[in-house]
Amino acid sequence: MGCNTSKESVQPAAEEAKEDVKNGDIPKTTESGTSDVSSKESRQTEQKEEDKTTDKEEVAATRIQAAFRGHHARKSMKDTETSTKQSESKSDSEPTLEQLQEEFRSDDKELSDAATKIQASFRGHMSRKEGAIGAVAKTAEDFVENAANKIEKTMDDAVNELEGIDLSDPDLHKAATKIQASFRGHKVRQEVPISGTEEKK
Repeated sequence: MGCNTSKESVQPAAEEAKEDVKNGDIPKTTESGTSDVSSKESRQTEQKEEDKTTDKEEVAATRIQAAFRGHHARKSMKDTETSTKQSESKSDSEPTLEQLQEEFRSDDKELSDAATKIQASFRGHMSRKEGAIGAVAKTAEDFVENAANKIEKTMDDAVNELEGIDLSDPDLHKAATKIQASFRGHKVRQEVPISGTEEKK
């Protein structure tokens, strides 16, 4: 009865509260209109932040578009360069037989002499090249033959030396036994340090 609230004063506050709830803000209710002021301020700061992010997104989109346009322009320039080079190379390709016959007459003595000279120099070059290859091949054959002869001679000398040994000689058996014993001792001495170091680890 002492409450002085009318329908007109409550309705605008309720609508603002609904808008705040829609925007994700939950207003604090106080006796005066401080909640309305703070909610308006928070909406304004949110709007500024959204504007900043929108500006950043626009700048980023502009950069991406510029980069793509540059890429596309460079690619199209490159394609036109390659097509130009291909057309030039087609025009620079070898002429046909008909074109050569039109350009050079068969009764031109100077041209025939020049062609003969070119052919002679090329044949000389090829024969010298074959001669050099033949010389290298002959040198290699001689080297292999000399090496084979040396190996054969060494083997013959070893066979002749073994034929001169009397295998029934007792001194020969003693010498062989001594050689075998020293080799076995050598092998055992090699194995002993290895097994000793393994035990320490």
